[in-house]
Amino acid sequence: MPIGHERTIFLDALEITSHDERAEFVQQACAGAPELVAEVIELLREHERDDNVIDRPLVAGMIPTISRLEPHSSRLGHKTGTMVGPYKLMEQVGEGGFGLVYVAEQQHPVRRRVALKIIKPGMESREVIARFEAERQALAMMDHENIARVFDAGMTDDGQPYFVMELVRGVRLNEFCDNHRLDTQARLQLFVSICNAVQHAHQKGVIHRDLKPSNVLVTLQDGRPVAKVIDFGIVKAIGQSLTDKTIYTRLASMIGTPAYMSPEQAEMSNVDVDTRSDIYSLGVMLYELLTGSTPFTRDRLNSVGFDELRRIIREEEPPRPSARFSTLGNPLSTTVSTNRRLEPAKLVSLMQGDLDWIVMKALDKDRSRRYPSAIAMAEDISRFLKGQPVEARPPSTAYRFSKFARRNKVMLFTLSIIATTLVVGTAVSVWQTRLAWSALQKARAAGAEATQSRDELERFTDRLKRANRLLMSGRAHAEADDWASAYAAYTDATEIQPRYFHVWMERGAMLAKVGLWEEAAADYAKAVELGVPVDGAEFHGIPQLLLWTGDVAGQRQLAQERSQSGDKRSWGAILRGQLVGELSPAAIERLIDLGERLLLEEADPTTGREPLQSWMPLGAKFYIAGWANLRGGNLSLAIERLQQAYDDAPDWRGRGISFPLLAMAYHETGQATAAMETLQKSQEALDGWFHESVENHQGMPPIPWFDWVEFLINHRQATLLIRGEIMPADPRLEHQRALAEAAIR
Repeated sequence: MPIGHERTIFLDALEITSHDERAEFVQQACAGAPELVAEVIELLREHERDDNVIDRPLVAGMIPTISRLEPHSSRLGHKTGTMVGPYKLMEQVGEGGFGLVYVAEQQHPVRRRVALKIIKPGMESREVIARFEAERQALAMMDHENIARVFDAGMTDDGQPYFVMELVRGVRLNEFCDNHRLDTQARLQLFVSICNAVQHAHQKGVIHRDLKPSNVLVTLQDGRPVAKVIDFGIVKAIGQSLTDKTIYTRLASMIGTPAYMSPEQAEMSNVDVDTRSDIYSLGVMLYELLTGSTPFTRDRLNSVGFDELRRIIREEEPPRPSARFSTLGNPLSTTVSTNRRLEPAKLVSLMQGDLDWIVMKALDKDRSRRYPSAIAMAEDISRFLKGQPVEARPPSTAYRFSKFARRNKVMLFTLSIIATTLVVGTAVSVWQTRLAWSALQKARAAGAEATQSRDELERFTDRLKRANRLLMSGRAHAEADDWASAYAAYTDATEIQPRYFHVWMERGAMLAKVGLWEEAAADYAKAVELGVPVDGAEFHGIPQLLLWTGDVAGQRQLAQERSQSGDKRSWGAILRGQLVGELSPAAIERLIDLGERLLLEEADPTTGREPLQSWMPLGAKFYIAGWANLRGGNLSLAIERLQQAYDDAPDWRGRGISFPLLAMAYHETGQATAAMETLQKSQEALDGWFHESVENHQGMPPIPWFDWVEFLINHRQATLLIRGEIMPADPRLEHQRALAEAAIR
């Protein structure tokens, strides 16, 4: 066993505040050697003694054998209420390897709450005092928004150095980001401010050497998250002396936290540790912010011996962030992606490329290939956020052009359209010129153009007649459930008269009915593009269809246009199209009023409201009114209406689609059991309808297709709200789609 190995483990163990974690570390570091375990435990028992042998200086670079001392009563920390200078200790809130942290109240010249850090009783060795004064001096030199400020410093009556700094009431970086479910962009913006703080420290000649999430506290200031870097307890001077005492690392002592430690720190050689060690730690923190895991997991590092731990840090290449996230288990990856408000596949796609390059550059084993400074890393992240080329990625002409194109999509698209239009226009002009010249040469008659126009009109009229005949044929086939013939007739109509919006509307309606929603949405969008009026009952369910297929902007635009059309015959369809999307408070109040009006059988003289759409099924009226009240926060009335939609309308074909909304209403009122039970009813209705669809309807939706789309949207939202789960793609929908495709071919 090398001389002093037990002291190496002892010094590392002092950095661990939890007694359980400290004991576990000693067992792992000693690799099961009982004698070495006993030695380290004895040292830990003695480290709080007044006359501790660790306070004796080293001689000739060797660590002397530690003699056995008789047990001695240890000194306790300062009691609350004790005065330390002008500061009254209130409560102990933290403990590190060498210092205790208290909340204190400054008595004069001003009264305020501060954080007071003082060396632990019995720890006043020359090395510890030197490190403590280094932290005090390092913090005193800092003047940055994202570094805890130092207010004062001094010595207690019994000679213990202390310093007073800003009281940061925050939580560790990772916990804050996960608790607030910050998306990747917000996490990167917060990380940039941390890089700026580290850059400020480096400019002051200070290396942190223990950057990790627990040393970065995040608090809200004016609703804005602000990070504060703390604990410069193991900083190292860069080319200057922070105190008049020598700061040194004991023989074979490793400073830092292994999961965030740079290879040169783990080397423990004569190679000097510089600012690029902090760059490596920043890379580990960014890796964890993106993936929820450090490059080398804590479980693995805690399970190996000391030498193997150092080998892993020095030699093994960690997986890229995107690769690490892809290998996480399904529950863990779902939790990580939910905390970042992005689906797992999209999160992997976001990390691949530039973010992978940025992180791996910071984690390079060769520090000469890392970012030269923290500000260089911050600038590269800012370039990524702005869609600009990053320096971490090997530049190429194609890569830089792709980034330029991504930043200037609108301009390039416009230029390409203009260029295409010019080329096509020129070609068409040449072609038309040749045709005209040929016609002029052949005709030579004054009536040639009139004859040609008449022929064109006749051809157009003939195409229109043929298209209308095909539409009538398609309707007849659809009524007979001959979907293949109906689809063929409608498709022929779109080819014969593609500028006629009715052919697209008719085919879209048929495709929606059989369950081919993506194709139906495309046909409806084409009809709107061609100028179809949006104020008719034939638009029932189209906003919901657009939202389901991902066209959020199209849903908003169509719902807004229909709300201004004034077609009172289709108010029910209009309300449902608007309720499924985002709404302003004023719009919600208006929809609540209209939803309640649907329930009126006759005019209300007290309010002047008149009934709307007496022909609508009663269940649908209760459903719409309940949904509107749920959106407006009238939860008790929403529950009543949604329950009536099921209880009072047994003959309504859409009976049961109110279950997801009712479950969300119960959840919002804190009725967790009722919410889960109702969500289960919704799931059972979903399963039943899928079964009925396959067994009795050849894959077609078993209820009106617009009810089916709406139900799936709300069921997915209820599952996410109540269970915290993103509803996976249901293979039964793909089966339905396959049956529908087979039916029209």
